[in-house]
Amino acid sequence: MQDELDLSQFWCWDVDCPNYGKKGLGNIVLKERYGKNNTALLRCKTCGHCFSETRGTPFFSLITPWDEVLRTLAMLPEKGSIRGVARATGHDKDAICRWVALAGAHCNEVNNYFLNNLNLENVQIDEIWSYIKKK
Repeated sequence: MQDELDLSQFWCWDVDCPNYGKKGLGNIVLKERYGKNNTALLRCKTCGHCFSETRGTPFFSLITPWDEVLRTLAMLPEKGSIRGVARATGHDKDAICRWVALAGAHCNEVNNYFLNNLNLENVQIDEIWSYIKKK
């Protein structure tokens, strides 16, 4: 959530639009802001398609403030359990499970995008070994 949104970083999500997936063309404009998080609703001037600034992120369709979701997810490794985080934050455990699932799915998509066709010959697993050795 920003006051000054860099619209050059967004692209049209409509697969039928000639500008689909292309950033920095000047075709994306701010239509309005909505919701508790003051989320920007953007519009493509080429095809007229509207989409949220959070489209394609783990925050898409969340009502809870984003900083609160991030703070809650950051507590998971510390507390070690979803119920512990739920007690500490006052959020419902089902909501936290949903946030974890959304964040995990997003991380999986990012990994699949970047870690593809690496053609590695040698892989070192020193970090894994040091973790196992400590246990």
